[in-house]
Amino acid sequence: MSDNEKKPKIGNRLGFIETIDDMLILYRGLIKERPENFPFQEIVELQQVVEALKHCDLYYMGEEFSDIINNYKEQFDDAMMDEMRFSEFTRPPSKVCYIRLAHHEGLLNDKNLKNMGFITEYFEDKKTLVKCVVPLSKPMTVGAYHPDLGLMFPKDDPNEKVQLAGDLLIRIAGAFELINNPRYTISSLAGTRSQRKQMKREQDIALEAWHKITWNVDDDSIEVNNGDRGGWHMPLHYTRGHFRKAEPHWENVVWRKDGKPYKWIEGFWSGHPAYGIKKGYHAPTISKVA
Repeated sequence: MSDNEKKPKIGNRLGFIETIDDMLILYRGLIKERPENFPFQEIVELQQVVEALKHCDLYYMGEEFSDIINNYKEQFDDAMMDEMRFSEFTRPPSKVCYIRLAHHEGLLNDKNLKNMGFITEYFEDKKTLVKCVVPLSKPMTVGAYHPDLGLMFPKDDPNEKVQLAGDLLIRIAGAFELINNPRYTISSLAGTRSQRKQMKREQDIALEAWHKITWNVDDDSIEVNNGDRGGWHMPLHYTRGHFRKAEPHWENVVWRKDGKPYKWIEGFWSGHPAYGIKKGYHAPTISKVA
C-alpha cells in the first residue's frame, strides 16, 4: 500500500469546500469526545471556530492573485510594524469572515499546511483579528491589523514567528482591499450547487455564504508596451504608500527613529487587470457578467 493510500482523506483534502467540511467534522468530533489531553481553553477555541464557519462569509482567492498581493506587501518591506498604515478598504466585508489564499501555500512551503485558511473578526475600534485554522491542527492567533495603528501580535511571540505573521497579515489586508473594490474583482458562488446544498444540509452553512473571487475583466488581456502606459492603459499594480514629513500637530502623526514627525500617505491601486498584471504570470479570466 502506498503512502498516499495510507494517508487518511479527512483533514487532507485541499478543495475550498472540502477543507471546511473536514475542519467541521474533525473539530466537532473533538468537541464531542473532549480528549483528556485537550485543555478546556482549546475546546472553547474549537467551538468558536465551528460557530464562525457556520455563520461567516467564506472567500477563496486563487493563485492568479499571487503576484499582485506580493506587490502589495512589498510596499511595507522597509516599515516598522507599528508604523504601517492601511486603507479603510482593508476592512473585511463582514464582521466575521473565512478567507483562503492559495498563494500562501508557496509562501510557507509546508506540505502540512496546504489547506490553511484564516478566520477574521472585525471590531468596532477598526481592529481586524486574524486566526489561522487548519483541519489537522488547533486554531492559532496570527495577530491583528489596524488602519492607524499598524500590526499587533500576541505577547512573547518569537521574532521569526512575528515576521511570518506580519507577512500573512499584510497579504490578508491586501486581499480584502481587492475584494472590496468591484473595479478589479467580482465575487461568484464557489463550488457547485449540489456541493453547497450538501454543506447546508450537513454543516448548516448558508447556500449564499460561498464566494470565489475572480478578476473583473471586461476586455481581453493585452501585452502592454512602453508607449501604452498613459491613462488607464496600464497593467494593474499597487502604487506604494510612503511616509512624508509632517508637522507635530497634524492628525495621525508618527514619530520615526530620527525623532521627526511623519504622516503616512496611503498607497492606491493603479491601472486595470484588462491590460494585464504588473510582474504577473497569470492572465486574468474575462468576466462572464453581462
